[in-house]
Amino acid sequence: MKIESIISSVHRLPPASPWEDATNKVQALEFVVVEVTTDTGITGTGFSYSVDIGGTAIRTLIDDYLVNLATGMDPLAYEQLWSRLSNQSRRLGLGVNSMAIAAIDVAVWDIIGKHRNSPLHKLLGGARDSIPAYISEINLSASDRVEDLQARARDYLKRGYRAVKIKIGRPELEEDLERLAKIREVLPSDVRLMVDLNQKWSAAQAIQAVGRLETFNLAWIEEPLLYHDVQGHADLKRSTKTPIALGESLYNKYQFLNYLRAGAVDIVQADVAFVGGITEWLKVAHMAGSFGKPIAPHYMMELSLPLLCAVPNGYMLEDVVGGSLTELGLLENPIVTRDGVGRALSVPGHGIVFNKGALDACRATSEEVRRSFSGGSK
Repeated sequence: MKIESIISSVHRLPPASPWEDATNKVQALEFVVVEVTTDTGITGTGFSYSVDIGGTAIRTLIDDYLVNLATGMDPLAYEQLWSRLSNQSRRLGLGVNSMAIAAIDVAVWDIIGKHRNSPLHKLLGGARDSIPAYISEINLSASDRVEDLQARARDYLKRGYRAVKIKIGRPELEEDLERLAKIREVLPSDVRLMVDLNQKWSAAQAIQAVGRLETFNLAWIEEPLLYHDVQGHADLKRSTKTPIALGESLYNKYQFLNYLRAGAVDIVQADVAFVGGITEWLKVAHMAGSFGKPIAPHYMMELSLPLLCAVPNGYMLEDVVGGSLTELGLLENPIVTRDGVGRALSVPGHGIVFNKGALDACRATSEEVRRSFSGGSK
């Protein structure tokens, strides 16, 4: 089997509900979609994404460079293909190159699943057929009242979720503590509560704050510090009983290894798009398992679902409010969690089928992005 063609496109649209955290107000999500066709007639769909910035750069890297490298290669030899793409693009550093490779790699695994007539989660290990999901909020706007937060939390309970993550990182810690106290009034004691800082705090701020957070019995504190501060996270870990979760801002297995060796992370949150696709994600997941750590991927709910069901240390699926492909209206067949559980599809490959009309409606060009992009970093 050989790859005959790769066709890519980029699509830009706002989240289905507003996204705002301690460090960003998100203008748009960008999805880079590829169709990889083989000489046997099997076509695989792959995709990657960016938040606000980089989608057209990812597509350009694919079209101008990676397509030439991948065409003619055997998709069943996925390690050889992944290594060729990685070795040729590593001079770019980390980030855009791995996000571009991911789109092709996801399509390759879709092809392998279809070729072997196997659902992705069983092809990759088949540890289970379902995984608990948590609802993930991205709402830290100044206008969001604690009463609104409580109302949403009650709705999540009605929908069957037994774990809820909220954003904190307001200018004053007292505001965060009030949000946590109010949501804890609503959530039963057996419902897990997590918080996400989006790298808001300095190491000194975090060490001061975590003691006051421990009273809320948090399931984890996510990205409290800048992503590259391994030592700061290790110091913070030693000062709190609350688990530390991170990984959405890391781009290869070596970065994760640094955190694991330093004892600086409890829950590994590798994002399949950011680390370069399924091939590299599996290595991160198994490495985390060898350190006795669970994996709870960042975002990409529809693709993270079969990956979590594949590996023995799969922990929880993130269902981001306003960010699923189903909520965005991009899928032919909706993929949703029910009663707080995600269930892997039984069709060959990953089973994610984009609605071509919906993709066409939000297709983006470099010219359009230049006219509209303003950014939302705080």
